[in-house]
Amino acid sequence: MKYASFIYTTSSNLGDQIQSLAMEQFLPSIDAKFDRDYLSEVTNKEKHLLIMQGWFSHFPDKCFPPSDTITPVFFGFHITDWNESIEYFLKPLSVDYLKQHEPIGCRDKKTMEMLIEKGVDAFHSKCLTLTFPKRLKEPKQGKVFVVDVEKEILPEIISRNAVYISHIVNPIWGEEIKSLMAIKLLNLYRENASLVITKRLHCALPCIAMGIPVIFFGDANDYRVSIIKDLGLPIYPLPDKNKKNIPKNTSRFPFFRNVGKYNKKIINSSINDINWNPLAIDFEKEKSIIIEKVKDRIESVINDI
Repeated sequence: MKYASFIYTTSSNLGDQIQSLAMEQFLPSIDAKFDRDYLSEVTNKEKHLLIMQGWFSHFPDKCFPPSDTITPVFFGFHITDWNESIEYFLKPLSVDYLKQHEPIGCRDKKTMEMLIEKGVDAFHSKCLTLTFPKRLKEPKQGKVFVVDVEKEILPEIISRNAVYISHIVNPIWGEEIKSLMAIKLLNLYRENASLVITKRLHCALPCIAMGIPVIFFGDANDYRVSIIKDLGLPIYPLPDKNKKNIPKNTSRFPFFRNVGKYNKKIINSSINDINWNPLAIDFEKEKSIIIEKVKDRIESVINDI
């Protein structure tokens, strides 16, 4: 049996590479890497087992159904409402393919519910980034890492001493470099973080798995990040920006340069509602269940070949 992982030529978010690293933990080798958004165009002669975890898809019509080369294991599958993906993945051709490879492990309950409504056997698998090993010890002099969250919304005592990081990188970097960057990020959090403040799902989930306290900002009504609530972690709303009546095209008006800054009154109100000293979530028991489930699914698919 050959095994494959993903590349992401249409993404500049290292969260995708972090998901691949999580998937690859469960495979004995990586013999090929296929582009997540072009799975229907894969032409390898030999069949490859591929864990179908992640966000689907920038180009659903080029992604689904995947090539016959791919032997899929659906675990951590998420259908986005960002484009026409819901309509495409729920059309008869896609549903028939999913039924051929059920049960479908879904990252979020909304994706699970949509598939069940179409008669697909689906379950809530959560995400494999929750299976990274827990760190053995906490750093003696840990740092607060702020990942893609604006400095202006943080208390001064945190903002003054925090380390600021982004998971968004220049798209010119190749997949190998992005994967190495993702590995370094995970090691950085594991070895040095006393707290991680983020709005990136695949920063929060691996940090939770590693036993790092997390503060998460986002839209509590967005099913893409609903897994955060399922884990018992609050989703804090980002404060509204100060809205002003300004021209749509402000590039020719330099005096509007600061219109995107946050309203300080709203910020102060939001800060008071946040627990800035959270405890790490004890996720080890549920982590072991996820690990056993994905191993069972892989073994079952191999046995059915």
